[in-house]
Amino acid sequence: MKYYKIEPTVDGSHGEFSEFDPLSNKRRLLRFHLVLEDWFGEDIVTMAPGFAVTRRLANSLSESGLTGFELRDMYLSISTDGTEAMIRKGAQIPDLVWLDLVGEYGQADFFLDRVIPDMIVSERALGLLRQFKLGDANIEDHMVR
Repeated sequence: MKYYKIEPTVDGSHGEFSEFDPLSNKRRLLRFHLVLEDWFGEDIVTMAPGFAVTRRLANSLSESGLTGFELRDMYLSISTDGTEAMIRKGAQIPDLVWLDLVGEYGQADFFLDRVIPDMIVSERALGLLRQFKLGDANIEDHMVR
């Protein structure tokens, strides 16, 4: 099966309620709090190792049969700069859902890279994601070893 590394846009930072698994060397979140610094309207954004998707994409993922992820509630805040940027653009506050990557490396449609907590997806998952707004996300082939 062919896999791809996806590096979505970083639109923010971790908030005070983000909690990392103490045994994971900051590779796994127990709770995700994203503070948006701006919003460009993409359907997927990141603050590694956390990934957030729009409700529209979350609904599609939940019906897709793809494996290796859980859709979870998250905390979302907007910074002062983010608020000002969104007002200038006339952007609405996004309805985001935590896309928690729990798949086994090389076995699921979604999983984290072993070295850096990048999102790795199968060709089938990429096909679904490409139906949505990915903005400036960097997408490249990934060799599963």
